[in-house]
Amino acid sequence: MNSTKSLPLCPACRKGHLHSITHTKVFRPRGAEVTVELLASKCDACGVQTTRAAQHDENLRRLAARKPQYGNVLMGEEIVALRKRYGLTQQAAAKIFGKGKIAFSRYENEVTYPDDGTTLMLSMALEKPDSLKWLADRAEVELPLWPERCEDRRMSLRSVPTGDRRVSVVGLVRYQSSAADSAAAGGGWQSIPPTGRSQIGALKSILVPMKEAA
Repeated sequence: MNSTKSLPLCPACRKGHLHSITHTKVFRPRGAEVTVELLASKCDACGVQTTRAAQHDENLRRLAARKPQYGNVLMGEEIVALRKRYGLTQQAAAKIFGKGKIAFSRYENEVTYPDDGTTLMLSMALEKPDSLKWLADRAEVELPLWPERCEDRRMSLRSVPTGDRRVSVVGLVRYQSSAADSAAAGGGWQSIPPTGRSQIGALKSILVPMKEAA
């Protein structure tokens, strides 16, 4: 057993030490029960509970790992990521998808889950951003970050080494912010993290052989 001196000092009282604890969070997507064991720390002096950085990262991994048990149901994190990606409030998002003003709060916290029709529209918005713009225009709702997202979907030209040759890759590369949005978090686009941002979507490319660089 580790001695108390080796444990982190409590950031609240600065007297006690933090001990690792776990707690269970239960999700019920469409009646199925999905449990996730989450990590935290508790002070042995003042009793305050906190989550350390390493525990937070592990909790995100554990939460993301529950996705296969959801089938076609979207996780709350996926809905949060979609909304924040375009700078929408919960009320604005609810108007776009034809729901009540508190609907998205309930979806994001998984108090309730979207019906089949709303799930289909949300999934389409995740995978085909232009469909979200169409819905927003019809609902007369502004997408505050739409210009930035359009800029993200710019054409990219780069060279890729392939053994004894180099090829130029011309294609549409879509990006999304690395915030958890991350999460992330799934829900259509599969991300491959490069440097500080997430490259998502399919790269439709034309490969043109080039002479090996001297």
